[in-house]
Amino acid sequence: MLTLSLWAAIGPLGFVARADETPRLTFAQLVDSIRANFGVTQAISSYNGREVEIQGFIIPAGPPDLSFFLLSRVSALGNYCCEVPVGQDETVYVFAPKGVTIAYDPLRVYKVRGAFEAGPHTDRIDGFSLFRVRNAQVEEAAGAQIFKLGETSAPTPQK
Repeated sequence: MLTLSLWAAIGPLGFVARADETPRLTFAQLVDSIRANFGVTQAISSYNGREVEIQGFIIPAGPPDLSFFLLSRVSALGNYCCEVPVGQDETVYVFAPKGVTIAYDPLRVYKVRGAFEAGPHTDRIDGFSLFRVRNAQVEEAAGAQIFKLGETSAPTPQK
């Protein structure tokens, strides 16, 4: 009886905590949401105006303070071997309110959280975009670094 009472008391609290979590989108979801006429599916459009989180590589595209940049599935250092070039379906335009206070590294993965917008939009300054995140908070994604600059793994001689 005591176990059932504890479960009844804790159960709703656990549900509330999960309901408040920020949805995490992936580039695979964005790619899958594109229709032939550059429209987006209703599933992705349902995130319009909501706070979301997405991870990717920063590609500087605006002021040096990173108040505007592109977030991409691949690094700014180029597409990796055999990768298809990045298109609008794999790029998110990110707008930060006052600029980002992070150390930019083209080999690090960053986590972006902010108000999501999906659908074709043409801005006279920034051009055409399908996906945008406004009022963004940006931080390095913990544990997502590919490798550090200057580090190489040299083979060790066997004795």
